[in-house]
Amino acid sequence: MENKRANCIIEVSVNSADGRYAVGIMNMRQALDLPEMPSLSYTHPDPVKAAAGIVVSRKELAGFMACR
Repeated sequence: MENKRANCIIEVSVNSADGRYAVGIMNMRQALDLPEMPSLSYTHPDPVKAAAGIVVSRKELAGFMACR
């Protein structure tokens, strides 16, 4: 059975001294397939929280994938 959360769309950003810059829009599975980089952040999978600007770490994102 495929995890339906894997298809949730999020925005991946890179954090720099000049601010946060969008890298791309992708599903959670694609985001977790990216190389581990401490400068990356991910919008919250909940669209309401994402619209409020809430970001999560890679570890937190993986936690959302583990929940079914």
